[in-house]
Amino acid sequence: MARWLTNNVSLMILAVLLATFAWGVGSLQQDPIVENTLAAPVVIVSPPSADQIISASTLPPTVMVRIRAPQSTFEALGASGVQVPVDLSQLGVGEHVVKLEPTIKVAPSMLLSSRPLTASITIEQIAEASVPIRVIVEGVPAIGYQAQLPSVEPTQAIVTGTQQLVSRVASVDAVINVEGARSSVQQTVRLIARDQDNALVPNVGITPSVAAVRVPMEQRSNFKDLAVRVRPSGQPAEGYAITSISVSPQVVTVFGPRDAIQQLPGFIDTLEVSVAGATQDVEQRVGLNVPPNVSPIADNMTVLVRVRIEPQQGALTVSRRPIVIGITETLSVKVSPPAVDIVLAGPQPTLNSLTRDSVRVEVDATGLGVGVHQLTPKVIAPEGVAVQSVIPATVQVEVAEAATGDGRPKWLYFANVLLTKNHTLAGRSANRRMK
Repeated sequence: MARWLTNNVSLMILAVLLATFAWGVGSLQQDPIVENTLAAPVVIVSPPSADQIISASTLPPTVMVRIRAPQSTFEALGASGVQVPVDLSQLGVGEHVVKLEPTIKVAPSMLLSSRPLTASITIEQIAEASVPIRVIVEGVPAIGYQAQLPSVEPTQAIVTGTQQLVSRVASVDAVINVEGARSSVQQTVRLIARDQDNALVPNVGITPSVAAVRVPMEQRSNFKDLAVRVRPSGQPAEGYAITSISVSPQVVTVFGPRDAIQQLPGFIDTLEVSVAGATQDVEQRVGLNVPPNVSPIADNMTVLVRVRIEPQQGALTVSRRPIVIGITETLSVKVSPPAVDIVLAGPQPTLNSLTRDSVRVEVDATGLGVGVHQLTPKVIAPEGVAVQSVIPATVQVEVAEAATGDGRPKWLYFANVLLTKNHTLAGRSANRRMK
């Protein structure tokens, strides 16, 4: 046995190598080795210390990596199987070059190449400064008003960022607009950092980020705001009513001697606006009834008045006899009660113009046989008129055979006529045969 093993050891080794080779070939056929290029995300796993900030960086969002691996490995990688971790926690203040080294979380695999290989990062010490908040008032108040000194809460803000940026900040501004204001303006506004040239300073933090600003308004002593009161004259047409009155502007400003201004009431009347006989909306630009020694400002010489005219809503009760439809000539009907009351609602002018033919009541007796039936009447009314109720809600319809003049039912009358006619024709035919 020993001699046999010694003589055949080379053949045994060759057999093992051939078996291994065959297994490898089979595996490659089932799971071939391929190469692929992937975009690996760059992930900052450890940021700089809390008192430091990244002021400049060329870190790309992804790194393109070339990988050689079995097909099954690529299928197992998934979305986060390849990453480029970056640790910034050990870097100090200054400019640094960081290696971008991809990591592959699934084996077996081989990294062939990656681009880019490095990135530059500049880290600076965080600086902060307390800066007074400056209120910037924009816009012009309404005529006759002037803005007073504004107030802001809080009065200071903390600016944080790199030393270079923080040193540029000359003011933290709260901008408020008072255009056309007639009373105090109060707003919560966002704070912005500006340099000495009034340009915005980006990439700095402001704490708090907003401030409450209030700008008081004061009316000058020779100006006064007056509410406009519209004076309609006349009455709309019968059945119509005024449903609303609007005016633009609602408040006008007048000026004059201080004594005359102080004696004015809080309103001013328009000249009369006629709505006599109106059946539709009235829109008219009218002047103001201005007191002596007082003048409106140029934009307030006239106002636009809109008076809405709408039909008055009313109710009306009418009585109508139901009309039976769908009955044949061989049948007769009797409706009880002979008339129903109908409560209608709608515009009063429409109700006033209703005629007897405008409102009808129908009862559909189609297909009914002899007997007593309870049916619901149908009311036909003009458009815009609503039927509120019908009294009674149902009517009794008695269907019977139609009668002739002698009181016999029409079917019996027609049957006798037919029999008589047939008898006469039969007699005449017999006489002809005898002859």
